[in-house]
Amino acid sequence: MTPQRSRGEQAYRGAVTGFSLVLVAIGVLVLVVTLANGGGPASVGVLLGVAFLLVGAGRLWVNRRMGR
Repeated sequence: MTPQRSRGEQAYRGAVTGFSLVLVAIGVLVLVVTLANGGGPASVGVLLGVAFLLVGAGRLWVNRRMGR
C-alpha cells in the first residue's frame, strides 16, 4: 500500500516530469538541427544534444524511482 502524496509533492513531481520532458525535447531538437546542417559526431551540437537527452532521461528515471 502506497501512502497518499500531498498536493505539493504531486505538483513538484509533475513539474519535474514536465521539465525533464522539455530537456529531452531540446536535446532531440539540437541533434536534428545539428545533423541537418552537416554536423559530425564530435560537433558541439551533437555533444550538447546528447547531454540534454541524458540529463532529461536521467531525471525522469530518478523521478520515477523516487516515487516507489
